[in-house]
Amino acid sequence: MISKTSLLLLLLSIVALASAISVQRVPIADVTSAPAHFVQNKLAKSYELVQFKILLKQRNLDILEEKFWDVSSPKSENYGKFLSKEEIDSIVAPSPKDVKVVVNWLIDNGLSKNEMIVHSDFIQVRTNVGKASTLFETSFAHYSSSRTALKRIRVVGQASMPMHVLAKVDLVLGLSDFIEDNKMSESMRATKKQVQGSTVSITPAVIKQYYGIPTGQIGVESENFQSIAAFSDFYSSGALQFFDQKFGIDSSTVRVKNVGQNCIAQNCDQMESDLDVQYMTAIGNNITTLFLSSGNGEWIIDWATAIQQYNPIPKIASISYGWAEVEQCEITNSCSTLGIDSVVYVARSNVELQKVGLRGVSVFVSSGDDGAPSFGAASGNCPIDGTKQYCPLGGCNHKSSQCPMITIMESNGTQCFFPMGSESNTCQSMLQNQNIVNGINEFVSSNSKCQVALEQDTQQNYHIYSSCTCDKLKPYSDSDAGFKIVGYSYDQDAGTLFQPDYPASSPFITSVGATQITDVTKPEIVCSVATGAIITGGGGVAITQAQPSYQADAVATYIKSGTLPPSYSYNATNRFYPDLTLVGHAYEIAVPNTLTSNTCPCALESVDGTSCSSPTLAGMISLINDKLIGAGKPTLGFLNPLLYQAAKEQPNVFNDITTGANNCNRAYCCQYGYTATTGYDAASGLGSINFKNFEQYVLSLN
Repeated sequence: MISKTSLLLLLLSIVALASAISVQRVPIADVTSAPAHFVQNKLAKSYELVQFKILLKQRNLDILEEKFWDVSSPKSENYGKFLSKEEIDSIVAPSPKDVKVVVNWLIDNGLSKNEMIVHSDFIQVRTNVGKASTLFETSFAHYSSSRTALKRIRVVGQASMPMHVLAKVDLVLGLSDFIEDNKMSESMRATKKQVQGSTVSITPAVIKQYYGIPTGQIGVESENFQSIAAFSDFYSSGALQFFDQKFGIDSSTVRVKNVGQNCIAQNCDQMESDLDVQYMTAIGNNITTLFLSSGNGEWIIDWATAIQQYNPIPKIASISYGWAEVEQCEITNSCSTLGIDSVVYVARSNVELQKVGLRGVSVFVSSGDDGAPSFGAASGNCPIDGTKQYCPLGGCNHKSSQCPMITIMESNGTQCFFPMGSESNTCQSMLQNQNIVNGINEFVSSNSKCQVALEQDTQQNYHIYSSCTCDKLKPYSDSDAGFKIVGYSYDQDAGTLFQPDYPASSPFITSVGATQITDVTKPEIVCSVATGAIITGGGGVAITQAQPSYQADAVATYIKSGTLPPSYSYNATNRFYPDLTLVGHAYEIAVPNTLTSNTCPCALESVDGTSCSSPTLAGMISLINDKLIGAGKPTLGFLNPLLYQAAKEQPNVFNDITTGANNCNRAYCCQYGYTATTGYDAASGLGSINFKNFEQYVLSLN
């Protein structure tokens, strides 16, 4: 017989065990050391403020996607019947019971309701470090970027959540993500004053003339809105006024509504935003433009959740940003510090993009400025064309090289393919090792018979000259330092040839590549450093995203053309991009003489980039939306099903690009890439817009 004392002890043990189980915690993030390009500084004080988003698990995602395609497909009876925010929320929002679990956890740990905003499927929190440390059982520190000098507060070590709370959560943003400025704005800065001899300078007037936009066509519908996404970037209102004066644009037809922090005083970039605002408002003239600026460290999910809060929501959005699809949620360590992988981040991003599309928004995204090979995220395992395209930017002492690459191998098996992969994290880490730097110099010296030399181009990128082939070069090794340097030999298993960008590779946006106009009387060519540009338009095939049905026929025809790179370098059943292209070379933009100033004196600069192409094309589509609104028709919404349908039914709505390739990045040209050909291709998409023909086609639809 059990005594009362024994029974009481047994009950207490059961309660204690139940309590232990109820508070079982699960790691959600881990920052054991500062990621590449970041430096950990002092620990954050308990009173300092932090912001983060808790993304709640959503429901009925299959229904959401079904409705997305239904309203986006021209052949559907529901085409253009977009949904309201409330209707979308009713589909995907978690149950009130699930939301309450997370809210109660926040309140139980000392947060007040004033420190949180509870949305339908995410919770935005702004609290102090002390409370956040308690929530996630972690510490916080200040980190600074060696690339941008921008600072942020992030966790130190492991962060965790109770298991029963995490069961209601997809991921938490703002704790351990170290999102950096994208590669496109980096190339934008590099192109300033560097654009090489072009016969055509691109201005609003040239764009209108070349693509057939009537000179006097402007927006007239007050409910028509367009928008620009910016990340740690802002525009100069003084430069915008200077631009309008220079190119005869009536300032009363330029209306920009700012949302977000003006970060110019904090030394953030502005050249990207100056370009975006100037050309979207010049082409989509007299249409109110929402400039949506996201804060330091925020990315595509933050933008997508923010734009959904606006009513009326802009019908056009241009995003001139992107980087490697496989490194989305944390640009330096492939999302490892977030406790997830890029597939999870991309999947949630795509859901948010579907929600934006269901509201009737056409989202345009720059396809990237580093061709198919990529640059910062590239493995570097893409053999440089040393015969015809050795030093495409010029400035080297030689025109060709028999061995333009070397392989640096560490004893642990890590490899750096130099210089093609010089901006990769692997190479960057190795090149910070003085022993390896010395080893490269020794390798050069020991191969003097082959005249091996390190050379630099006009952008200070390194190139390797050799009069001998790679297999003839003498290896150099340092067993004490644990590395070896040899002439490069291509091995398809040593790293991917190409690295696609995201969100350019998303099936739920319109990806925009870049062309060059060499003569206003001649067809465009693919924009490339091999043909005098400073960037190469991005394009290729997604790694993780399936091919949407709208492009299946176009891609099948393209594959049959036989012009693609080796079949092992891409998955033929995945999403191909870009969808469209537009001039992206030699744009005249206005910038302040001091880039930390919002005011003039200002000057015109010439720049390149797919970040020129996207906002300009977006402005064109805004004009067509304006006509649709005036005719009492719905705006275009997600554009791609219509684009690929038009390519079949009326191909003259596009200017087919058949010359050029995207085998180069911004500094080096690989032997492999995607070549422009008749019809769709992964260098130029379906081509560029013939504005008049496309407008007529759209307006003729029932």
